[in-house]
Amino acid sequence: MIIQIKGNVRFQITLDPSTWIFDDRKEELDKLLGNDTEEEQINFTDSKEWNRQIIEGTTKPPTLKSEKKFKKQQLLDGTFAICLKPFLEYTEPHRGEDAMITFTHGEQTTILPYNRRHTLYAHFSQDGKQLYEDGLIDLLVISDGVVDVRLEHVSGISFD
Repeated sequence: MIIQIKGNVRFQITLDPSTWIFDDRKEELDKLLGNDTEEEQINFTDSKEWNRQIIEGTTKPPTLKSEKKFKKQQLLDGTFAICLKPFLEYTEPHRGEDAMITFTHGEQTTILPYNRRHTLYAHFSQDGKQLYEDGLIDLLVISDGVVDVRLEHVSGISFD
């Protein structure tokens, strides 16, 4: 399902959350929330010999294949969100920084200020799958690595 951004804007745009998995602007939700664990560092006691073998070509570390596999596996298992800031800015609201955004979720609506757009994230993927069968999203308001507000099953976005 697509979500249309409409209302008091210069340009109405349509969002298709199913395409965001291919968008380089997506971010892992754990990293946004500061929950990512540090990668284990590899330490070599005799790195001089290891580096010599790589430079001279006697060792071929399989980095290219593992990088591709990791990225593919990450897409299949990852939990992602994307910042709505660029999409909201593309619409060019007539009221500028004073604009208010109404998010429709379920039978409810929630109004948030446009000037906080940098904290608005669309959570669209959980463990490599869409959040909902109809392809809709959850809206997260994230500041300082904490979810302040979570609006579930957002189906509409409009400017007042």
